[in-house]
Amino acid sequence: MKLFTYFTLIFVFLTSFTSPTFAQNKTMAGVWLTTIDTQITIKKCKTGYCGYISKVTIRKELYEENKQAIDAVGIQNAYDYFNKDPALRSRRLLGLQILNLPKKESENIYSGEVYNPEDGKTYKGKIEQIDNNTIRLSGCVFLGLICLSEDWKRLR
Repeated sequence: MKLFTYFTLIFVFLTSFTSPTFAQNKTMAGVWLTTIDTQITIKKCKTGYCGYISKVTIRKELYEENKQAIDAVGIQNAYDYFNKDPALRSRRLLGLQILNLPKKESENIYSGEVYNPEDGKTYKGKIEQIDNNTIRLSGCVFLGLICLSEDWKRLR
């Protein structure tokens, strides 16, 4: 029994120096997969993080409602059709900046603005890095009384 305990202690000691930890490797920069399989590329910007659509996916309901228009241009060439500003509706979704997160709230949370191309509105929001492969996007309305969140998984 003592031999087992001795080897266990050695193993724990050695792996604490050789295995990477979340604190050493965490970065929000990378390519993330949303719950509807859209890919978002997050990069460091001058202040905080910025996020851009790097692969467009459209919810089934929105696609069915707008099938003709989407099929006419192709899903990767879809435009910012629901933007509240008519002058911005001709912007392509691919490459569109949807995250502007300049405020560092803590070591793993940045907040700022989140644009939702599904309704054309910009919300106050934040991203929290849960671990190296998961971030949680949260957005709120009505002075923060109603909030929604979803987890994104790292692709690379």
